[in-house]
Amino acid sequence: MKRFLRIITIFLLTSCYIHGGGFNDLGNSARVASMGGAHIAVGNSPYSLFYNPAGIYMIKDLYVATSYANLFPGIVDDNLNYFALSGVVPLQMIGELGVGGTFLNSELWKEYTINFTYAREIYNNFALGGTFKLLGWSAEAAPGESPLSYTGFTADIGAFYTFKSITNSSDLSLGVVAKNITQPSISSSGSNDAKLPMQLGFGFAYISSLYDYIITADVCKEDDQISVKSGAEFSVFSRELLSLSTNLLLRLGYERIVVSDFAEQSGLNGGFGLNVENLIIDYGYQLPTELTNAGGMHKISLSYKF
Repeated sequence: MKRFLRIITIFLLTSCYIHGGGFNDLGNSARVASMGGAHIAVGNSPYSLFYNPAGIYMIKDLYVATSYANLFPGIVDDNLNYFALSGVVPLQMIGELGVGGTFLNSELWKEYTINFTYAREIYNNFALGGTFKLLGWSAEAAPGESPLSYTGFTADIGAFYTFKSITNSSDLSLGVVAKNITQPSISSSGSNDAKLPMQLGFGFAYISSLYDYIITADVCKEDDQISVKSGAEFSVFSRELLSLSTNLLLRLGYERIVVSDFAEQSGLNGGFGLNVENLIIDYGYQLPTELTNAGGMHKISLSYKF
């Protein structure tokens, strides 16, 4: 019984940070985490496929990324972690293909998603994209009971548009996305009470090429809940070191559930990125202001452009 209660506790902790019951973003990118989770209108990285499938249309070279997150270190007797990987292959006039996966691990609970994404620019910086997602989880059996598991699928769709050079070498990007549009039941029994809610989101990003900074914000709706995510990224150091192009970026973010019948939740985020030629190293830290006893979450990502 004690071990079964630990399963329930882990599941609730990992799903309540952003209410939804499971299959949430717990560390798809350290960069995104450090910017408050706002990424619907930022489309220049392979992990964009997790936030807005249309955003990967901006990637014109083979690009791969992987992330690791140490979740809630204040929880004892378990190592709760989250691993993500993603990659994008541009196909010239055909469009862009992306593949990604996320894996939540604990001693008693496993959860994964596998994403297959396609995006294409339709006309003059306007792109559409879609993702087919395989979902699965498994839980260790409680004493005297059989183990539980689930497999299923759903899909995301998104759109992305960029206003080029609206002010002084700066662009304004807009993104909209609908996630989990089939709303599958994620319980092992198929109960309607366990349907994965659809997530609707809108975001903007102001990107300055001249001064090398990004300001971005998203508004997301999931059932009765509305959340706001915001972040900024600034270049603080950019020059040649040992004949290698090097760029150091600082990031900060804030996210908050502003409307909900379920619970209030907010988080303060921060981190940095180090770009050395085509290798990118990102670190992010999330501090949930309500779950103070669970500890902050450390996340690290590696990306490479070929």
